[in-house]
Amino acid sequence: MSVIEKILIFGICFPLLFCGVGGFFARNGYIHFKEKIDKKRRCLTQTMGKIVDISSMTTTVNHKRRISYFPTYEYVVNNEIIRIEVKMGTSRCQYKIGDEVQIWYDAVSSHYSYIDSYKEDSIAAIVCLV
Repeated sequence: MSVIEKILIFGICFPLLFCGVGGFFARNGYIHFKEKIDKKRRCLTQTMGKIVDISSMTTTVNHKRRISYFPTYEYVVNNEIIRIEVKMGTSRCQYKIGDEVQIWYDAVSSHYSYIDSYKEDSIAAIVCLV
């Protein structure tokens, strides 16, 4: 391998690969926070909903098991039952099935909503941005 080929590989390819992977993670963190702010701005109508399911996912990191919880909630708008599964989990289970929760939703697009009291773990999104 010549010196020029080594310079191309180590001087150009590796930094581009590093920036590409970093950009991917930064994009995911940015999208998370942008959507969170957008929901607070757009979802101005409130109603009561109910937690109907809680799914969990177990991961193991450094021989430590970690469980993430993802609630599913339902609410009614114009006689339509809307069911939403939260995509961002938490490390502690905040609700029980059957709990009543305050829901904020967009009057124009009633499937666009969030649980007012849900405190998601934003650490993963912050790490992605960094």
